[in-house]
Amino acid sequence: MSVAPATEGSARRSAAAAAEEEEERQRNRKRSNRLSAQRSRIKKQQYVDGLAVEAEQLRRENDAMRAGAGAVLQRCRLVEQENRVLAAHARELCSALQLRASQLRLLGEVAGVPLDVPDVADHLVQLYGGDLGMTPLSPPPLLPPLPPQIEMLYFQPDSVMDPVSMLQGYENI
Repeated sequence: MSVAPATEGSARRSAAAAAEEEEERQRNRKRSNRLSAQRSRIKKQQYVDGLAVEAEQLRRENDAMRAGAGAVLQRCRLVEQENRVLAAHARELCSALQLRASQLRLLGEVAGVPLDVPDVADHLVQLYGGDLGMTPLSPPPLLPPLPPQIEMLYFQPDSVMDPVSMLQGYENI
């Protein structure tokens, strides 16, 4: 009988030690889980902070691109407007060239002096149109004033060539 109580006591101590070990394992597991959860929260916060920084950087880049695109669009509109003005001026010059050529031919016929007046190149007539319905002796139509940038480039045919003085030179031949 004395063996049984000793075994019983040692069994109780073993059970108590096992229970204590289990509690210790549970405490360690809980501590480990808390630390792991804390690391996970810190890692998640760092990830979210990184996303916020990246989002802010992308917002700044988008703003810069919008501003750049706006500037390019504005420049494009200005170039298109300038192109329309230049095309209108080219049509006007082509028409004036056709008119002057026609007037020179007529003047040569009237004066009885054969003039070799070249035709306006076909590609110019195709690009910039014909004579706008002008007859050889009709004045060119009134056009709205040109912008100052174009005004300085405006061709003044009377200052370059005077058809009457050219014909007078042929009369002496």
